[in-house]
Amino acid sequence: MLGTLDIFGAFSTKAATAPAFNTTAVNPHPVVTDLTICIVSPIASPSTCELDPRIWHRVEKDLYLYTSQQSAWLYVALANEEELIAGDLLLVDVRVDEPPPRQTLDQSWESRPGGIWVLRSKFSGKIDKAVTEVDVLFGADAVDPRLQWKLMRSALQLNAQPKVPVARLSVLRGRAKARPDTKAALRVRADGKFKIVQIADTHMVTGIGICKDAIDAHGNPLPESEADSLTVNFVEKILDVEKPDLIILTRDQMHHDVSDSQSALFKLVAPVIKRSIPFAAVFGNHDSEGIHALSRE
Repeated sequence: MLGTLDIFGAFSTKAATAPAFNTTAVNPHPVVTDLTICIVSPIASPSTCELDPRIWHRVEKDLYLYTSQQSAWLYVALANEEELIAGDLLLVDVRVDEPPPRQTLDQSWESRPGGIWVLRSKFSGKIDKAVTEVDVLFGADAVDPRLQWKLMRSALQLNAQPKVPVARLSVLRGRAKARPDTKAALRVRADGKFKIVQIADTHMVTGIGICKDAIDAHGNPLPESEADSLTVNFVEKILDVEKPDLIILTRDQMHHDVSDSQSALFKLVAPVIKRSIPFAAVFGNHDSEGIHALSRE
């Protein structure tokens, strides 16, 4: 059965967000007040990261991607917009692995673990410039196609193994704007044509990946190269040449045992979303293979 793929809703539990609140004329929104990283070691007891669970929410992604005996987690402090009062500190800017900006009387940057610098400002009645959601994506080639989200260029400083895809913060400021209606009725063109492009078995991974069996136009083997970037470039060229009315992603969008499905899948759909082309997907067996793969439920 073919179903429309809600690529954003599929990962709604990954980013740290607060429960929904009662709606008013303007829907209240959770607002980020602080960030931190907690390192959990099996040989360290008790935990060195005691945080109030009523305020601090964990982004459910191990920053080491489950490759180390210890784990690292991003925690986000959230406040209910309805309960904010003048003077409450809100997170308004985040930087990673950069020298702290020059301090001023109005701006004071604070250091956090992992090379994070945060800037907090007093609540003035609006949250337009405040950080409202935070997520983590993995890989030097990671992208975030979500509207208004900004992916940090620099990776978190975690001293992870060299082969582990780097962890990068992505943040949303202000109220998320409504996405264009992706469920609008598909229509045949004025010339009577309707073009569908099928993209199958892309086998995207978390991180760049390695292409081991590439061949040239004459069938001659090519040396190993970066895998996912070649796939994305090929997809982009196809979309620009064919200009389809609908894209169907069929089976094995991701390779088996992918450590972060969100990062892998975002790379594939980013060119499609950028071109505002409707798409749907049918997942294959590899998409749900692995401890941290997508659930078939």
